[in-house]
Amino acid sequence: MILAGTLLRELVAIPSVSSMSNRAVVEWIQRALEPLGWHHRLFRYEDAAGVEKLNLIVSPEPMSDGRIEAELAIVCHTDTVPFSAEWIEATDLHEKDGMLHGCGACDVKGFLACMLAAVAGIKTDELNKRLCLVFTSDEEVGCRGARHLLSCDAIHARYAIVGEPTSLAPARAGKGYCLASIKVTGRAAHSAFPEAGRSAIFAAARLLREIEALAQELVQDRNYAFSPPWTTLNVGEVHGGTAKNVVPAECSFLLEWRPIPTQRPEVVLERLRGIIDRMKAEESQEGIEIQVEVLRTDEGFETGVDSAVIRSVMRGSDSEIKTIAFGTEAPWLARMGAEAVVIGPGSMLTAHSPRECVPIAELDACVTMLRRAIGELCG
Repeated sequence: MILAGTLLRELVAIPSVSSMSNRAVVEWIQRALEPLGWHHRLFRYEDAAGVEKLNLIVSPEPMSDGRIEAELAIVCHTDTVPFSAEWIEATDLHEKDGMLHGCGACDVKGFLACMLAAVAGIKTDELNKRLCLVFTSDEEVGCRGARHLLSCDAIHARYAIVGEPTSLAPARAGKGYCLASIKVTGRAAHSAFPEAGRSAIFAAARLLREIEALAQELVQDRNYAFSPPWTTLNVGEVHGGTAKNVVPAECSFLLEWRPIPTQRPEVVLERLRGIIDRMKAEESQEGIEIQVEVLRTDEGFETGVDSAVIRSVMRGSDSEIKTIAFGTEAPWLARMGAEAVVIGPGSMLTAHSPRECVPIAELDACVTMLRRAIGELCG
């Protein structure tokens, strides 16, 4: 039996930062699955920088050129976040105290290794419904690979298991992720004569106070499956001004919101534009322009607790069903028709850092869980 830890060592040794092509990882996956004789389809695109990216779908059954109909899709992304040069052992998986350390060990190559180990022991002639393994690109930079599959109408699945570090606790729902860039433009002037200019920073400050008030209003719409149970807002970056003695002509900031799945992602955007229209009507805003560029409006997902896919990953486990606030590909699988669950070995608390690691025991348990889920949903 192939051990997930052995596969993980080889996967971690292949750098696959989102800025790079993921072809090396995809070709390694294809070689690893070659002894099974499964069928492969590639969905290629180029990112904004012209770098080749690949999505790979694998199934025991032949796949036509049209949309693939699957009973179960097990989904895993192939990219990682960047790692610093100081992290010397980033691509050299090493064990310490029952944990395997390395870049991508838990986010999310650990799950990828479990997928491959799980299917290695499956008797495909005992599967009555189609199983697909889906390997995506660019999850860490906006789920672009999953978006590409959706735009191609590549696959429609009844159920989806999406790999992310949850310490093997199934997440049946997740908040969405939205992002907008807001640019406030005024008029520059010498700070000794402020009346000759229009301060973009002062105007942005007034807008930020309105956004803070909006955040408090959103507390009223609640989904108690989450903590906190409302849509959250955050302004994580603010940039503006050129010098201490210049009335600033520009100020920009990033507004992030994570909508609960029972609320449309556009709600915040609609209220924001209402605030801006009201501010433009005020005399104090004369000469000020405010532009909003929407960068992402990803909705959340929510799967019922009684779904077969939830039951399949819960069987034999004492973990409690949970919800998550971080972004995943599950909403995109939901748009492809799937009842989705997010689950995987390792904790997101160690991901995206030199502390990244995954428990060996959770890798083994994940392989068992995936085999059982495949048997229940496709057998």
